Amino acid sequence: MSEEVMAPYAAGAAAAPKHESRLISAGSAATRAMREQARRRRDAETKLQLHLLQIRNKQAGSQPAS
Repeated sequence: MSEEVMAPYAAGAAAAPKHESRLISAGSAATRAMREQARRRRDAETKLQLHLLQIRNKQAGSQPAS
């Protein structure tokens, strides 16, 4: 009876992909670089949008009312 209990566990461990860690580690440096670049672009986009919003608000405040 203990063999039945151990069989699913052994099958689960054997079924786990062993090559997955090699794939992750092989591409991890490139993946990190791409993610970092994407993060920098998002940050730059956020700063640009904030800057443009500040400029619009400043221009709207300095214009005389019609």
